[in-house]
Amino acid sequence: MSAWLLSVRPATLGRVTPDRLDQLFQHCADLGIDVEWRDLGEWRRGEYRRDDRLIVLNPRLTGRQVVACLAHELGHARFGHGCSSPANERRAWEYAAALVLSPAEYAAAEARVGPDPAGLALELAVTPQLIWSWRRWWHKRGGQASVPSATVA
Repeated sequence: MSAWLLSVRPATLGRVTPDRLDQLFQHCADLGIDVEWRDLGEWRRGEYRRDDRLIVLNPRLTGRQVVACLAHELGHARFGHGCSSPANERRAWEYAAALVLSPAEYAAAEARVGPDPAGLALELAVTPQLIWSWRRWWHKRGGQASVPSATVA
């Protein structure tokens, strides 16, 4: 599937690596979830249709947004969400962040550019929302907002 994505949207992928997208699309395939591109308007980025086991992505997304949105919608699929609520959205974002970013990758990026979420998002080719969600996920698991370099093995 990612080859199709790359052939359709090469100019918007930015620094997003094909490997990261391949992994996300493979994860969809492993779970039996189809992915389609449909214009969802200016504001909607994506949606998970539980009954159809389908993730719909807006073709207006940048490469970074594709990664974040696809991982987020996979979170809705993982938890069986059928509707949006603040708790469901938060849980899906945390799942997305943990799926896309490892503690070692986050720590290395923070060592290079510092703790600013916008700088980290640029360095890691994700969205600031994913950075904030990763920090919340890490904190819930007993980590701190920043990952100490000593924890990187």
